[in-house]
Amino acid sequence: MPGQHAPARTLTVYPLPPQLPTNPYLDQLYAPMAAHGIAVRRGRPRHELPQLLLGRGPRLLHLHFFDELTQRPGRVATALRSLALLALLRLLRLCGVRLVWTAHNLAPHEVYWPAWGFVLYRAVARSSDAIIAHSQAARQALEQRYGALPHCRVIPHGNYVGLYGPPRDRAASRVALGLPAHGPVLLNFGALRPYKGLEDLIAAFARQPAGRRGFLLIAGAAKDAAYAAELKRRAAGVAGLRLELRFVPDAELPAYLAAADLVVLPYHALLTSGVLLWALSCARPAVAPGFGPAAELVREGVTGFLFTPGQAGSLDQALARALAHPDLAALGRNGLAAAQAFAWPEIARLTAACYREVLTPAPSE
Repeated sequence: MPGQHAPARTLTVYPLPPQLPTNPYLDQLYAPMAAHGIAVRRGRPRHELPQLLLGRGPRLLHLHFFDELTQRPGRVATALRSLALLALLRLLRLCGVRLVWTAHNLAPHEVYWPAWGFVLYRAVARSSDAIIAHSQAARQALEQRYGALPHCRVIPHGNYVGLYGPPRDRAASRVALGLPAHGPVLLNFGALRPYKGLEDLIAAFARQPAGRRGFLLIAGAAKDAAYAAELKRRAAGVAGLRLELRFVPDAELPAYLAAADLVVLPYHALLTSGVLLWALSCARPAVAPGFGPAAELVREGVTGFLFTPGQAGSLDQALARALAHPDLAALGRNGLAAAQAFAWPEIARLTAACYREVLTPAPSE
């Protein structure tokens, strides 16, 4: 009828990967999307690809992680897989599919062929209709590495407040995990990888005065058996340190965080950190590198403590300041208040708006 507008066609979004079995990020991001008129398809890629290529209506591929699709021990295999992915992205564009990339990492963490990692990331950055960075610092780092990215926008990483129910009891959590009932407990958790500086943390903890350093729990799985063995070697003989080499499911993290007084992230490099959001969401202050995204979330003496990676004694000093602080719980409450600003419904709304923008033709089109 005259004066009436045709209803907007439903946008269909295909995330890659469609699932993250060990991380609630995608579940939290996409759960609110139906309220924005967006259908999200999260089946196996080989089942969804035909519909993505041949389907009708507005379609969008949202890239999150793709390193494991391309990196192989052999150089030729890595090159062929990288070129195949780029060819597929080009074909999707020719079929009318829009492309959005959330840049969780500046470069692949574990990579057999760094040059191919750089080529692939740069090509994806330049061919995407939109790039999502989780902080202004992350956007700046991406542009320093890959050149000007005018279609990059900042949408924060959502929080994990209350994801697994109310806060756990501190004393009960310590008993359940076999941790000391008294004294400070420092926690590092997540995948154990070389770029995370765990060797530095072990050494810095060992250098703290024995009567003040409390207890350090490092919990997580290491993909590389040799790296796990090296961490064991370094941790051996350090009093008050426990190395728990196993994958810790997200549902168990609230107990670990309840038992801890402080989360330590001794990272050498960082673009986005779900671990940091977990810490703040559970009202735990953090020791974090004083650069980039972490410095936007962690304020010295307010929500945590900052150190300079590579600077002799900096991590030791940050740990000492944290261990000497009279009220770490107050800093944790400050961090929780900061994290509450990053609610997933708002993150989903901003992401949906990004999708709609890339579907809107430019004036010259």
